[in-house]
Amino acid sequence: MKEILVILTSLIPSFEARYAIPVALELTNINLATLFTICVALNIGVIPIVFLGLDWLAPPFRRKFKWVDSIFRWFWRRGRNRKWGFLSLVAFVATPIPGTGAYTGVLMAYLLGFDRKLSTIAIATGVIISATLTTLATLGMISLVKSFCPH
Repeated sequence: MKEILVILTSLIPSFEARYAIPVALELTNINLATLFTICVALNIGVIPIVFLGLDWLAPPFRRKFKWVDSIFRWFWRRGRNRKWGFLSLVAFVATPIPGTGAYTGVLMAYLLGFDRKLSTIAIATGVIISATLTTLATLGMISLVKSFCPH
């Protein structure tokens, strides 16, 4: 049960796979490759769900709240004639700090009117990079601590 709960933390916005993997490494005995694959797959799996949720929720919120509509229009005006690009979205999602994961990547792509297929690939790539960076950093820290504090 503990393993399932730890893995499901990869679905929590801002926490996502990049922080679920280090926590799971400490709290479970799941093989790293399996753990990484499951957490990243779950994190990538939220991308189409968040796009669909925005499709469902955004229109009524835009109609009901003028300030929400003005935010959408502001982003759309600024995003439509710019060359934000695939790599910008990858870099944004890949940056392993709170607020830059798959959920906000989807929101950014949605607000700026990016192509969904390309955005999904960019966001998934960013998720993999971010999870890899935090996993490698965690493994390095664990190794460092073990070298200074032998059993």
